[in-house]
Amino acid sequence: MKITKKPTDHFEERKNGARPSFLIIHYTETQGPQVAEGYFTGALAHPTGGRVSTHYMIDENGSITQYVDEDKRAWHAGISYWDGNEDINSSSIGIELVNPGRKYGYRRFSAAQMQALVALAKDIVQRHNIPAHRVLGHSDVAPTRKVDPGELFDWKMLAAAGVGQWPEPTEEDYRIADDYLRSEQTLKEAFIKAGYDPKADMDSLIRAFRQHYDQDAFKSQNDSKVPNRQMAARLSWLVRNKPTL
Repeated sequence: MKITKKPTDHFEERKNGARPSFLIIHYTETQGPQVAEGYFTGALAHPTGGRVSTHYMIDENGSITQYVDEDKRAWHAGISYWDGNEDINSSSIGIELVNPGRKYGYRRFSAAQMQALVALAKDIVQRHNIPAHRVLGHSDVAPTRKVDPGELFDWKMLAAAGVGQWPEPTEEDYRIADDYLRSEQTLKEAFIKAGYDPKADMDSLIRAFRQHYDQDAFKSQNDSKVPNRQMAARLSWLVRNKPTL
């Protein structure tokens, strides 16, 4: 696996002795890799006015570039949360996938890009012992702010390759799903048990969850906003299979 290194000064030490225990996947939402690289290195001003970076970027042709060493804190997740952790940057490694995103024409990720991601991600999670339930998208850890990598990202394939997880609900999960759907409060409590931010609104939680675990819902815009048994059963599977430690 060839990795080109282009160091940036957009990083700092991980806080409180944190080590990588999350892998966070993003898309760049730029018109090509040069713009994204400009943001990561400081050659271009970021639209937010802040400084951003990532550990790795994978271009659509499959080439991999590293900007920040893995033992450092890159600035990719921003204000984020997962399962009580409010400093995801200190506990994660970030991978950006070059993609125009919704701003410039969101499209599927190329085969070469996904193949490179599998190789890189497998190496990262094995070396850092990152558990499957902590391989997440930016939208998972920042559901009210972010939508990347979105419903066109193939999470199921990535899980089948050994990175992350894909729910396979049982009859028990469908029974639990019926309980989840009895009230909005019960459903939200399940999202929180899975790890999602308790401060996020229900619409954002449903969208973020489905972008990761229930992508068929986006075939109809209306269906993506309404919880159903399939979505709730997959959520039940995640809650039941979440490690207790």
